Amino acid sequence: MSHHRCAQPGHPSSRPIHRRPLVRWWRCPAAVLTSLVLATVAASPAAAVPATGVVLGAGSAGAVPGSYLVVLKGDHRLDAATSTELAARHGGTVTRVFDRVLHGFAAQLTETQARRLAADPAVAYVEQDQRVQAMGSQPNPPSWGLDRIDQRYLPLDGTYLFGPSVGVRLYVIDTGIRITHADLGGRALYGYDSVDNDYVAQDGNGHGTFVAGLIAGNVHGVAKTATVIAVRVLNNSGAGTVAGVIAESTGSPVTRSPPPSRT
Repeated sequence: MSHHRCAQPGHPSSRPIHRRPLVRWWRCPAAVLTSLVLATVAASPAAAVPATGVVLGAGSAGAVPGSYLVVLKGDHRLDAATSTELAARHGGTVTRVFDRVLHGFAAQLTETQARRLAADPAVAYVEQDQRVQAMGSQPNPPSWGLDRIDQRYLPLDGTYLFGPSVGVRLYVIDTGIRITHADLGGRALYGYDSVDNDYVAQDGNGHGTFVAGLIAGNVHGVAKTATVIAVRVLNNSGAGTVAGVIAESTGSPVTRSPPPSRT
């Protein structure tokens, strides 16, 4: 039976036991901890700053606050769902979708949201909506106008030659038309009134009736046998917006309406 002895101090077989000292985090100098924290912060990705673009017509005299026209690039799909999603991605709300005159939509946005939307890869450009106003009367009107448009070369021959225009329908996008005006000879109809949202586009300003007379009036009209249809986009003061004019220019409200009416 063998016996084992513990090595005694000083004995040749004794070995000092080397233990690895434990590094305790709470004994690290404050400077080391600070360096570690700073290194960690420096390595963290910085918060991305949203890209911004240029908004056409921003802040102009006739700008409509909070209203913008958004035109998409040609290869991007345009419908109510995609327009709503795109506007919402930047915090905006779609108010109209244009499918003919413009490949885009109108939206309510803040200035910041509009600039961010302008930088979106799907967007060709963003333009702030503008107020529009019917022009007043022109001093010294050119009474030779009709004679001038039917011939290329001078001198004028004092006559206006015009071809048949029966069956032609012309939409007057303006302040409406007084369809009972004698100069229109019963060839004026109501189409759509986007100001009052009904189908009685009565003229409360006079400008639309004046334009209708230039187009199809018996005396001063160019197409003297054509029919004019009133599409009202300007109020009784002759004021409206670009977005409103574009919306009615697409023809969608007119095609949704009942047949044009004389009443």
